[in-house]
Amino acid sequence: MSSAVERLRGVYDAHGEKLRFLIVGVWNTAFSVLLFNGLLMVIGHRHYLALFWAVWVCAVVQSTATMKHFVFHSKGDFWRQTGRAYLIYLPAQGLSTLLLWLAVSVAHISPSLAQMITIFFTTIFSYVGHRYFTFRVPLEVGEVLDETLIVGRGAAPHAVGDDGADRVTTDGGLS
Repeated sequence: MSSAVERLRGVYDAHGEKLRFLIVGVWNTAFSVLLFNGLLMVIGHRHYLALFWAVWVCAVVQSTATMKHFVFHSKGDFWRQTGRAYLIYLPAQGLSTLLLWLAVSVAHISPSLAQMITIFFTTIFSYVGHRYFTFRVPLEVGEVLDETLIVGRGAAPHAVGDDGADRVTTDGGLS
């Protein structure tokens, strides 16, 4: 039993962020879908594209909050991260708007179903954008990137001393 638990722990340690992203993504998607469909029921389908953008404005704030706290455990400024999230989501929203319009106007699919189709195309794009832009941890002035992140990519020379300790000088040479 303990080996199964250890294997699960290993999988979570290796992929926990992606798992949390998927779980939070399901919540964020449900929030957007329910809000969009609720507004469609109240206001009607005539202005579905305007409703799509209004829901997006609200959903980005809600999505940033959940990803900040539950996925990436970010300590950065919420409103700055929300601004970056809008930059990540804007191209995806533009593509989604085009796909939504094509699905409704050309393929004659309902706006509700068309919205679900567009979600598929934006999920991977948003993970990559958030992982490497919105919630990235910027280096402080004078801070050095952890060499374990760059080993094997033309990084500074790396050696092990007689005592088994790593030896890399600040100028990249071996000590």
